[in-house]
Amino acid sequence: MTRTQKKYDLYSFVARAALEKGEPFPLKCNCGGVVTIMPPFQDEYVVCPVCESKIRMLVIEGDPGYIIGRNSGGEPTLLPVQGSKKPHPDKLPIEEREAILTEIKAKLLKEKK
Repeated sequence: MTRTQKKYDLYSFVARAALEKGEPFPLKCNCGGVVTIMPPFQDEYVVCPVCESKIRMLVIEGDPGYIIGRNSGGEPTLLPVQGSKKPHPDKLPIEEREAILTEIKAKLLKEKK
């Protein structure tokens, strides 16, 4: 690894709206630990106080609530955007969450043809 390369243990999506608002917000680690993000935020990563993982923050425009990703099996999933004022994807009604995922799967199948 060269000097300019950095190693991160985890990646987290953060809403740009949360950073622009200038108020503290919690960033949750996979272990359950919480890092309070304080303005003005200038670093690209934080360290979890519980497990000491380096968490790189990937800033997403606006306040989308979630983005679409893939789970370890390759299936589409909804990934939370931290700092968002919108509900965590796990808090969406199951019908809404399933409808979103079904639409995504249909689009992926159409693209493969």
